[in-house]
Amino acid sequence: MVLAIYKSSCQASKTVFPFLERLHQRHGGDGLTVLGVSQDSANVTRSFARRAGVSFPILIEPDGYPISRAFAITATPTIFLLKDGAVSYATMGFFKDPLNELGHVTAGAVGVLGSDLFTEADAGTPIFVPG
Repeated sequence: MVLAIYKSSCQASKTVFPFLERLHQRHGGDGLTVLGVSQDSANVTRSFARRAGVSFPILIEPDGYPISRAFAITATPTIFLLKDGAVSYATMGFFKDPLNELGHVTAGAVGVLGSDLFTEADAGTPIFVPG
């Protein structure tokens, strides 16, 4: 499972979502679940998901941020690869190299050949976006 905790007002969160959707499209059929956890209201989350073209499920974090607190979130987005009930990979913010690594380790976790999440079509996407 890939778990992405985010806030839709965060530019790094906005920028990462097409790559999370790409991961979902590539490996959903391989048994991968991608799950978003929104720190926003239900209305804001629905609007963001629609604009971002997200097809994977997104949960609304309850008041007090219990999920974020359980994972000791210090920045958004924070993305975890969970395998066998444990965190096997984690990355924060929007950085090209860690996202490409996430693509590879996620593919390995579902037993298929990995590839970078960034493609030639992403040539205009910055390699880093501050949160």
